[in-house]
Amino acid sequence: MLSVNIPVYNIEVVNLVDELHQQATKLNIDFEIRVYDDGSDEIFKSLNRIVKNKPNVVYREMEKNLGRAGVRNKMGAESVFDWLLFIDADSKIISPNYLKYYLENRNENRVLCGGTAYAKQKPADAEKLFRWTYGTKREAVTAAVRNGSKGFIITSNNFFIAKELFNRVHFREELREYGHEDTLLGYDLFCAGVEIFHIDNALEHTGLESAQAFLKKSCMALENLKKIGEELLDGDRMFYRQVNFLQKYKRVTFIIPSRTIGRLFRKYREKMEANLKGPRPSLLIFDLYKLGYFAGIKNR
Repeated sequence: MLSVNIPVYNIEVVNLVDELHQQATKLNIDFEIRVYDDGSDEIFKSLNRIVKNKPNVVYREMEKNLGRAGVRNKMGAESVFDWLLFIDADSKIISPNYLKYYLENRNENRVLCGGTAYAKQKPADAEKLFRWTYGTKREAVTAAVRNGSKGFIITSNNFFIAKELFNRVHFREELREYGHEDTLLGYDLFCAGVEIFHIDNALEHTGLESAQAFLKKSCMALENLKKIGEELLDGDRMFYRQVNFLQKYKRVTFIIPSRTIGRLFRKYREKMEANLKGPRPSLLIFDLYKLGYFAGIKNR
């Protein structure tokens, strides 16, 4: 019936596994929970090894880091049941019917995305305010809003897919660094005629990074986006039309040359970062930051 896949890197997942195990047991279904550690520090491995003592839990430690795409593909290939659920390790179950709702809505030619939620209270750690603000305002949106977006938006932190389909269309392992591996998966599914359907079945994202770490990851993601568009897809027009950020970049650079944007970014980068790391981070400034960074890497 169901294989739940949790790739792990430097995070403790005992409570997450316990909650999933309880829900699956109550449903009286055949299930497994796969927990694959992708090169964590020993302290996290020692914390998580306890989960292998639970029935129906498969815990494995990779001999070397496979990366976000590689470890997910391995988990999907080694899963034994017909339906796959992929969950990021920095997640918290917030619905007692989380697994049940996915199973009730399953469809062999449809990928389900449950969405993301955030705690209502601001984080006590001021360094994490920017990440919480971005997540609350940009990521924690309803299924209706997500379904109204363009064709192939998928969120790899919380999605449900038939194993037979994942065997045919899975993550591309050319992307080793963080970012947009799910965008590329969504594109490949879209091209294969697979519907990506969003439902309100969110997980709470608990792994808030500092503003500095989130900016670094955002820049890595933009590097990947450039690689996807220019190298892996060779300038595919449909991809550029469907990705919202690329459309914004096209509109802006139609008015302002990209080299000018790059120069302005280099001039004001420190001031923008000061805002994003401060007590009142502006998402408009973050949007400009990303446009500026992307202009810079497009022209190097």
